[in-house]
Amino acid sequence: MKYINQTLLTVGLFLLIAQHSVFAKEQLTAVVEWAQRVDLTIPVEGIVKKVLVNTGQKVKKGQVLVELDKRIVLADLRQAKAALNAVRANYEEVKRELERAQELYDRTVLSDHDLQVAKNNEVIAKSKLEQAKANYVKAQVALEYASLRAPFDSIILHRAVEVGKAIIKLQAYDTLITLASSNKYLAVAPLNQAQATSIAIGDKVSVLDNDNRYTGKVTAIEYMDANTTAAFRLVVEFGSDNHNLHAGSVVKVSF
Repeated sequence: MKYINQTLLTVGLFLLIAQHSVFAKEQLTAVVEWAQRVDLTIPVEGIVKKVLVNTGQKVKKGQVLVELDKRIVLADLRQAKAALNAVRANYEEVKRELERAQELYDRTVLSDHDLQVAKNNEVIAKSKLEQAKANYVKAQVALEYASLRAPFDSIILHRAVEVGKAIIKLQAYDTLITLASSNKYLAVAPLNQAQATSIAIGDKVSVLDNDNRYTGKVTAIEYMDANTTAAFRLVVEFGSDNHNLHAGSVVKVSF
């Protein structure tokens, strides 16, 4: 009987401790914000030829969103390639001339001055070759940038471009597409001084959305303005495939 009473006492203490732990947890009301929100533009000149997405659409990483008329950038690429081939051929010839000059110099047929001229010509030709290579790379990058692609799995928040829009270098680049992660969200909640001492960046927390529970991670504890009642702003990143979840939704953060 004594053993049973001790067992019941132990179980009772365990339940009391567990119950206390549950109620000791902090639970904050948080508002959902978009994660990885970014404004996209195209950093090269051209006329918009295709707009392939609409607001609210989900897209995969690498999917083309907007495409320019590529005729100009393709022409620039061909021109840069042709120039590179010409400069490379010239450099190979200058290098052979230097080799012949060195051979003649070793046979004491060529003067120091003439050898130095051949060396200088090789340096100049090599410099032009490197410049031509750089121009070719720039042309390749311009062709790549003529297609605006999703940097990650995203949802289109705003489309501010139509076919025919001119992208001009001399003007400030306008935002064409605004997007955010389609499977990551931020839960943002006010945090007082006492609560801030019990949590740290990198901590795992629970995010509760009605009957759904997600595992989140604290990514920031930001200082608030002095005139606000909360001392800090807790930012938690969590993943979800819930189609009803969006910026402005109210969730609970438990830690």
